Amino acid sequence: MTFIEIIDTFTFYGVDVALLAMLTAAATQLLKMTLFKNAKKKLVTFLPFMIGTLFYAVYAAVRNLSFFYIFEEYTAVLEHGISVGAAATLYYVLYEQFVREKSSLSATEKVISTLISGYVPADSLEKAAKTIAEALERDVTGDGASRAEEIIANFSNGDITENDIKLLSKLIIETIANLTR
Repeated sequence: MTFIEIIDTFTFYGVDVALLAMLTAAATQLLKMTLFKNAKKKLVTFLPFMIGTLFYAVYAAVRNLSFFYIFEEYTAVLEHGISVGAAATLYYVLYEQFVREKSSLSATEKVISTLISGYVPADSLEKAAKTIAEALERDVTGDGASRAEEIIANFSNGDITENDIKLLSKLIIETIANLTR
């Protein structure tokens, strides 16, 4: 595909597809973080195309003031809808590669994050791992396990028993001690 063909494709589809693609990318991210957070990756792969087609169908019906336009011109609606999904996927990839900051966990923080992953909610996992690592690093009393217990208890929102918190904090201390040897 030449550069002229690429430009021709964008001029054919227009700004409406580009704007709907941004909306689709945002909706896809929102759904991936909420409803499809535990879904298989293969299902989530098709999500932008399904949402893009749906958004374009609604847009086409409103633009033409006819719900039946969707069925009369279904090939154009599907073609543009898939283009919206493809552009949304492109936006997502560009965001992931150039905008989003990658996880900046140290080796110790990664180990702690792995150990507490089932006990701390996923959205606060990285922060909890960093907090525990900082507390253990600053510990001069040798009682890092109790500080780790407090931090895990705060981040777990009461979803873990006190005994499990004690065992988990001791596991973290032993693992970190063996990691640095």
